Amino acid sequence: MKFYRLYLATSFMVFVSLAIAAPYDLPKAENFQTDAQLSLTDKKPIVVFFTLPNCSYCRIVRYDYLLPLLKQRAGKDSPIIREISVTGQELVTNFDGRRLTEAALAERIKVQMTPTIMFINNEGETLTYSILGGDHANYVALFDRAL
Repeated sequence: MKFYRLYLATSFMVFVSLAIAAPYDLPKAENFQTDAQLSLTDKKPIVVFFTLPNCSYCRIVRYDYLLPLLKQRAGKDSPIIREISVTGQELVTNFDGRRLTEAALAERIKVQMTPTIMFINNEGETLTYSILGGDHANYVALFDRAL
């Protein structure tokens, strides 16, 4: 009986550690000038998803809403979604051609909380309200209305 409990506890810990270490499956922001061209050509906004490592709400929004949305709307109907970590040090080319870290870009835009989802046009201008936080019961409706 003790072995069974130990086995279950160990299995649970391995499962949890794998879930926590799951890779980001959303496209990371790299070059907003390239995304702007795609936005202009396809006539759709750029959805920017600001996250924080180990943010449980960010994980919920990523895996329960955004990834399924990308899978449902594959190809031309797929929204342009880019993820930015507010503490990230990866370089991103901004709309004006300047390269800055993810953290600097989030600070420049004044992201106050995570997750934050912004909808922007091909010139880097905000199109509508941002969705703040991840505990909305009607998250899909908020996202669809903003999109």
